[in-house]
Amino acid sequence: MPTKTKRRYTSSRRPEFKGHIVLTDRDFELFKLLARYVYLPRDYIQAFVPPGNTNHMQERLRALTAAGYLHRPEQQWLRPNALARKCIYQLGARGANALIDRGFPADPPRARGNFAHELMAAQIMASVELGARETGTRLITWKDIQASDNFRHAGAARSDKPRYMPVGDGAIAADGEPFGIEHNRHFTFTPGIEADCGTETVAPADLARSSIQRKFEAYLRILAHKAHVQHFGFPPNGFYVPFITTSTARMQNMMKLLERMTNGKGSPNIIFKTFPHFASYEKPPAPSGEMLTGQWQRVWATPFRFLTD
Repeated sequence: MPTKTKRRYTSSRRPEFKGHIVLTDRDFELFKLLARYVYLPRDYIQAFVPPGNTNHMQERLRALTAAGYLHRPEQQWLRPNALARKCIYQLGARGANALIDRGFPADPPRARGNFAHELMAAQIMASVELGARETGTRLITWKDIQASDNFRHAGAARSDKPRYMPVGDGAIAADGEPFGIEHNRHFTFTPGIEADCGTETVAPADLARSSIQRKFEAYLRILAHKAHVQHFGFPPNGFYVPFITTSTARMQNMMKLLERMTNGKGSPNIIFKTFPHFASYEKPPAPSGEMLTGQWQRVWATPFRFLTD
């Protein structure tokens, strides 16, 4: 009787490539998606690029990965129950070259410093875009902002690092690109998201010695002097700084720190929400537009929503 062999996984997790790939328009939509968001799980990809058939999408992703158009980052296999979770993809070298050949700008794949952080930021911004699609809201991208007349006359247009806002003797840039929302003729803008991957619950006193306090100090100063107006050309009102962290306990401690730093006043423009860490045992949330359509907390009288009536 033959011995039963265990399932084997190669170090690259790259399936064997057989046959010839003929790229479709749907493939190019997928490549463009991963050019915007460096890492995305399969269910997020399916939310943006409907497969028609889930099994067909899985087979297509496997074939594109085997052919080098996509890549499965190695870091994902280190998370709990990795084989039971949706596979995470990024654009491969051939996918980037295929986009470039069609005249679409795409950065070549490169080694990145913090996989968990970049994945979290990508999923958050993908959720914002999904929310915009679901509600018919206009998402004002960084490219749109840079093409505006207001931006052309702002300080960022003359800067080598336009995302960095001057603060005192230094400068600060968020984790994601600046973006805006237009809903019912109401505009809101952000410098980008601040994604905090801290996995341990810490006291506000501990956070005070971390980069969180320095970021709060910088953004409070920017808000007080309306530096976003001079730098980005944003309107003086409707500017918000989103902080997203991995647990409710950590979010509440961040909010207590902000409350203490402002002598109990808080700030209506600094908003908070949670998103689980990729290595958490918590079940990952299904892709949705929650980051745009949901409620945000703040150290202020009322919560915040991007989409107002």
